[in-house]
Amino acid sequence: MSKRPRHPGVVEAPGDKLATIDAALDDDAPASAAEADRAVKELGIDVAALSARIRAQVTAADDADRRARFAEARRAYAAAVERLAERAAEPARPRARQVEVLEGLLARAPAGEVSMHFHKYDQATDAELDEMIRALRHLLGEPDGGGDGGEGRGS
Repeated sequence: MSKRPRHPGVVEAPGDKLATIDAALDDDAPASAAEADRAVKELGIDVAALSARIRAQVTAADDADRRARFAEARRAYAAAVERLAERAAEPARPRARQVEVLEGLLARAPAGEVSMHFHKYDQATDAELDEMIRALRHLLGEPDGGGDGGEGRGS
């Protein structure tokens, strides 16, 4: 190896691994391939085994991170399903009133962001209209049941 200035406090002795590491990590000049090979050999590093061990550690860390993200997503999904299941049912009302309530909610929804998913409500069943109203109330942050003075169906 070429003679390079050593970092303070590094004592050089024949076969001193610390000095070899210091020389290999010295930022003053790039090491040649021959110098790198010599340093690896002096340190007794099995590059293939070290590389395999590092790759295995990275893979294990990636897998653990992925499992943690999926577990969190499952918990969030279960909580969302529970929240949605707890929504109050819409009061029973005639179809014309359902359409009126839905149109009122759509008018308050952000243009294009929500309303585009509810564009075929005229073809929906009464149960589908109820669910659309519940979903829109949820998306708009309104309390369930809405306080719209909903009359009973068939009134």
